[in-house]
Amino acid sequence: MNRPIRAIVCDFDGTFSTLRCGWEAVMKRCFLRYCDDERWIDAFIGETTGVQTILQMKGFVAEMRRRGVKLPSRDPWFFKNEYNDLLMATVARRRQDVIGGQTPPSAYLVPGARRFLQCLATHGVRIYFASGTDQTDVRSEAAALGLDRFAAGIEGALPKSERCAKEGAIRRLVKSAGVDPSELAVIGDGRVEIELGRRIGARTIGLATNETDFSKVNAAKRSRLRKAGAGCIAGDLSDLRPILDYLGLGRNPDFSFRKIKTYDFHDRRNLVTIESMLRPGVDPVPDWPQPKAAGDYADQQADFEELCDRVAEARRNARPVILSMGAHVIKNNLSLYLIELMRSGIVTHLSGNGACSIHDFELAALGGTSEDVPTAIEDGSFGMWEQTGGWMNAAIRKGAAAGFGYGESLARYIEAHPRKFPHRDVCVLYQAWKCGVPATYHIAMGTDIIHQHPTVDFGAIGTATGRDFHAMVNSVSQLDGGCFLNFGSGVIGPEVFLKALSISRNLGFPTFRITTADFDLKPLGDYRCKIGYSDPNYYYRPRKNIVNRPVSCGGKGWHFTGDHRETIPNLWLGLRKRGMI
Repeated sequence: MNRPIRAIVCDFDGTFSTLRCGWEAVMKRCFLRYCDDERWIDAFIGETTGVQTILQMKGFVAEMRRRGVKLPSRDPWFFKNEYNDLLMATVARRRQDVIGGQTPPSAYLVPGARRFLQCLATHGVRIYFASGTDQTDVRSEAAALGLDRFAAGIEGALPKSERCAKEGAIRRLVKSAGVDPSELAVIGDGRVEIELGRRIGARTIGLATNETDFSKVNAAKRSRLRKAGAGCIAGDLSDLRPILDYLGLGRNPDFSFRKIKTYDFHDRRNLVTIESMLRPGVDPVPDWPQPKAAGDYADQQADFEELCDRVAEARRNARPVILSMGAHVIKNNLSLYLIELMRSGIVTHLSGNGACSIHDFELAALGGTSEDVPTAIEDGSFGMWEQTGGWMNAAIRKGAAAGFGYGESLARYIEAHPRKFPHRDVCVLYQAWKCGVPATYHIAMGTDIIHQHPTVDFGAIGTATGRDFHAMVNSVSQLDGGCFLNFGSGVIGPEVFLKALSISRNLGFPTFRITTADFDLKPLGDYRCKIGYSDPNYYYRPRKNIVNRPVSCGGKGWHFTGDHRETIPNLWLGLRKRGMI
């Protein structure tokens, strides 16, 4: 696998934004006022795509003088201003429609653009935009599309300057930011940035996007990028796997535990000791069961609206949204909702227990899942399925040996054996992998049916799920301003989240402005009030580990009572109403 990149310099127009789609036609119209050689004009514009606009105008003026064409001015800035005024009449209107909410930002984004930037951010890659467009314009357009939140810097053409913003950004990264050329990538749809990247030894990605029909590839761009020597060429950013592998980011991001502080347990005050243990037949047994707990005390409708607002705001600000779940989310037929939330760029990390992965895996292979446990357990046949246990254990063992996590190992196995998985289009973990969204599974040994299969390798499972925990900590460490949503995971999800949060804060990551929410069938009453050990709700882990403790120093947590078939579709609908889907 390639060495991971640490920084990337990105062209803006045509690579991420299509706000300026049609600029070539506008420039051609300007040139045709003074020259009727359409063939030369088309070739000139194609060859200079990505160059500072003023340099294009200098080239045009020089060619017209060579041809003896009489121009109203010999100053290239005259023609640059003429072109820019004509172009901005369209661009400004499009930008304002986005800002005003008449048009969603996705209408002017190259497919997969936001997901790609989120993947880079998740891996800790520094992102810089460098454009031949005027700096004030490229910054305002990036802000309108919500891309500025991903960027460590945005540079464009400065007034009355011919300096190449792309070259300056690249050279500064290499020299002053301490990035080795082998750890740098350059992505764009023009010859200029690709040749600049190649010249210094960076990895180069050419994007041959057809800005008027995303279902096709722009053949002229592809040819131009191939001639420029792009190391990787794609039609757009909808299929991230080849690009991520080329950039050395094909695996879920890891997270170092090296600097975690430890303390001597002799200094600890212990709450449970052998002296306090209850003695059977000696100590009295309390009365049980207690009366049923009262229903929720809160206005769930108003609370849910506020939660949807917070999720939407988190994604507009490029902050993570982590979705944790129990297996009943899959068993309640909600796979497609989960896939849509990932493809729309809402969910940036998906986590679950082993049962989530098993039901998802079986659906991909068989089109069905979930056996009748009460009858199967009577003769010991429960969970003894050759394909489920055999294939999953083989996938995990191979993936762990290759350095992948649990979720990635299953997804790569599905990718490598398409005939075994005719229904992979509805497989959540596979589609997450295709989208570049970490899907992590946190395994308790002995809890899953594949653990009882003859081919089980607990060492491989432990290695793979351990890598998934590192990836989970990586996402939680970036959660400031983001959201953690838990659907029905009563133990694994809350416990994994609390440990990941503790590690993040131990290492000094700011993770206090967070939003948390738990969704379950269980009513908790006043879930924010302080309760003691005698209340059964005290032992309900999501109440402590998700709703209350993580937000004790900031943020806000909720508990919502409802069936997953009600809550998840309503989350999708609420975000759609807010223009996020």
